[in-house]
Amino acid sequence: MFVAPGTFDVIFSVYFSISKAKRIVGLLVLLLLLSTSDLLAQAATASQKEPWSFGVNGYYGALFRYRSGLSALNYTHPFSVELYANRHTIGKRAWERKYRYPQLGFALSYFNYGVPEELGEAASLTVQLDNALLQTTRGNLRFNLGSGLVYSTRHYITGVNEQNMAIGSKFCFALIGGFRYEHQLSDKLFLNTHFAFRHFSNGGLNKPNNGMNFPLVGVGVRYQPKRPTLLPHTDTVVTALNKRIHLNLKLAMGRREVLYEDVKTTVHSISLYASKRLSQTNSLLLGADAFHDVALSKEYLNALLPWPEQEPDPRMLGITLGHELHFDRTSFLFQFGRYIYQPTGLFPGAYQRYNLKHLVTKNVSAGVALVAHTKRAYVIEWGLGLHL
Repeated sequence: MFVAPGTFDVIFSVYFSISKAKRIVGLLVLLLLLSTSDLLAQAATASQKEPWSFGVNGYYGALFRYRSGLSALNYTHPFSVELYANRHTIGKRAWERKYRYPQLGFALSYFNYGVPEELGEAASLTVQLDNALLQTTRGNLRFNLGSGLVYSTRHYITGVNEQNMAIGSKFCFALIGGFRYEHQLSDKLFLNTHFAFRHFSNGGLNKPNNGMNFPLVGVGVRYQPKRPTLLPHTDTVVTALNKRIHLNLKLAMGRREVLYEDVKTTVHSISLYASKRLSQTNSLLLGADAFHDVALSKEYLNALLPWPEQEPDPRMLGITLGHELHFDRTSFLFQFGRYIYQPTGLFPGAYQRYNLKHLVTKNVSAGVALVAHTKRAYVIEWGLGLHL
């Protein structure tokens, strides 16, 4: 999932020299390709057997003021309109049957925060997985998870919009999730009631990075022109699992901003971990991380602490325990880490990594990961990995 630091230095020097709009378009394209490459490949070979459905949702909610300096969020209630398209899986692959035939799709959303001078408006483009929890004759309880990018019309600018401590940059990342009850009105039309949650953050790329958190309730309709016809499950022999322990090496690079000066620094990381397949869709991970962050000294200024007498060591070490959820060649990894060496002591002792990985070949992967300290993003990593 990660690339060598020397190679990525060249890539990032070019990447961050072009305009912000072009950068974000590139990020969006890569994110969508990583998370939907299998989806598109499957759809291309489905020959009209994997139908699509289309829907619209309306939401109303409230914003969480979960950090100081977010006074603009105190008395506002956002509303949102969402358009989406989902492809229905029919059991062509083992993981589709394992997860009870989920829907995979795209959503385009509009947000109005109700505070136009400080927060403005926003639009998001996300990819999502939608699945049933409970099913009845006329309805079912479903959940969905997804990620993507958000564009905001207003963001923090020193001396211009300093009340907006929630949105640190024009483009941010989105994490979406929610539950809904779906009631069938006719053969092709469904009524939905929703409880949803949205999180927007720039992942430490710009300061401030307080982010947006808000729950929403909503109602919507979904139109399904054609019902999916599930393929018969004809497997008579379960594919034997490769239960040996695999060794994985990941090299990554990310950019982050520490102070309010629009100057970004580079973070390199090396991850070495062992993985053991527990089932067709689950693996257990155990390993270690090494970080090299030249901006660690600036964290003293960020925390309003005196500058140390000696330049702090830019290296940090951690051990990790994690889980990998497999969807054919694409997988999602969650790793919980514990620092065993952290010279500044300014970060919490624990961290998390949320990683989206795609196998380019049998032994090489590409991906993107968010490293966070509890609820605060640290850095977004990009890179390549080797799996033996």
